[in-house]
Amino acid sequence: MVFDPVYFLEMIPSIAQALDVTAALSVIALIFSLILGSIAAVAEYYKLPVLNPLCRIYISVFRGTPLLPQLFFFYFGVAYFSDFVKDMSPMTASAIVLSLNMGAYMAENIRGALLSVDPGQIEAAFSFGMTRLQAMVRVIAPQAFRVAFPSLFNNFIDLIKGSSIAFVVGVVDIMGQAKMEAAITFRFFEVYAAVMLIYWVIITLLGFVQKKIELWCSAAY
Repeated sequence: MVFDPVYFLEMIPSIAQALDVTAALSVIALIFSLILGSIAAVAEYYKLPVLNPLCRIYISVFRGTPLLPQLFFFYFGVAYFSDFVKDMSPMTASAIVLSLNMGAYMAENIRGALLSVDPGQIEAAFSFGMTRLQAMVRVIAPQAFRVAFPSLFNNFIDLIKGSSIAFVVGVVDIMGQAKMEAAITFRFFEVYAAVMLIYWVIITLLGFVQKKIELWCSAAY
C-alpha cells in the first residue's frame, strides 16, 4: 500500500475530534495527582507517623511498576472482587489509575522542592509563632512551587502522553478514535502518523507555554 497523503490529511480532523476526551482525562488526572502528590510529599517532609510509611509504599509501588499493568490490575483484577470497580466506566477507571501513577512521581518532585527551601526561613516562621501548617502555606509552599513548577509541568506532559493507554479499556480518546479508523481501512501508517502529529503539536504547544510561564516566574523574582 502506497502512502496516501489525502487520507492522512483527512484523518487529522477525524482523530482530533476525540481531543476533548484526552484533554478531560488528562486534566482530571492532573488535579487528583497533584492532590495525592502534595499529601504524600508533605507526609514525607514532616515525617508524619503512619501516613509517611504508607506514602512511601504507595510511591514505591506506582513508580516501580508500569502504567499498563496498573490499569489492567485495577480495571480487570480489582473488578473481580469489587462490584464498585466492575460497574465503573472506563474513563473513571483510567483517570483513577493515571492519578495514582502520576501522583507518585509528583510526590517526589514536590518533596524535593520543599527541601530546597532555606531552613533559616522556616525557623524564622516558627519564631514568629506560626504553626507547621501556617509555615507551609505562607512560607514554604510559595517558594517550593517555583522550584517544582518545571518538573510538575513535565509530569503533566507525561500524563497527556500516558493517557493514550486508556483506549485499551475502551476509552474513545485520540488513540481510541484512531484504532476505530484503522480497523475500517487498515491504513495503519496514515492513521498512526496522524496520531503522532496530533500529539507532537499538543506537546510542542505546551512546551512553549511552559517556557513562557517559567520566564514570567523568573521575572517575578
